[in-house]
Amino acid sequence: MGGLWARWRAGRGRRRGRRAARSLDPGLRATVRAAYDEGRPIPEPLARKAAEAGDPRGMTVYGIGLGKRGAYAEAVHWLGKAAATGDISAMVVLGTLHLDLGDPVEAERHFRRAADRGHAGARLALQQLRARRNGSGS
Repeated sequence: MGGLWARWRAGRGRRRGRRAARSLDPGLRATVRAAYDEGRPIPEPLARKAAEAGDPRGMTVYGIGLGKRGAYAEAVHWLGKAAATGDISAMVVLGTLHLDLGDPVEAERHFRRAADRGHAGARLALQQLRARRNGSGS
């Protein structure tokens, strides 16, 4: 699952989710924002609290943590919720997770959404998927 962090970090400076949790404690919001911006994990209970409060960054950080520990169905759920808010990083991570799980069709769908919003890493992932499909990639 190392691909999750690598693809996410490649585009973390891009546009984030548009909706933020209003009820999130300012200290927790700062912790989640730092984890999101720096690409480092935070304790799962903190990430879960932010995700459950509706914070897109919290959903993304929580989803990545879940994926890294093998809770793939939960990771897909939370990353999907974050992606639905417009969080480009969540779209890329979700695409990477589906690719890691052997579903290139679903991976392509999420990479396409991120690429259409200008994410360079997602565009590269789409090129690599096409090359594999055409038999010219590894």
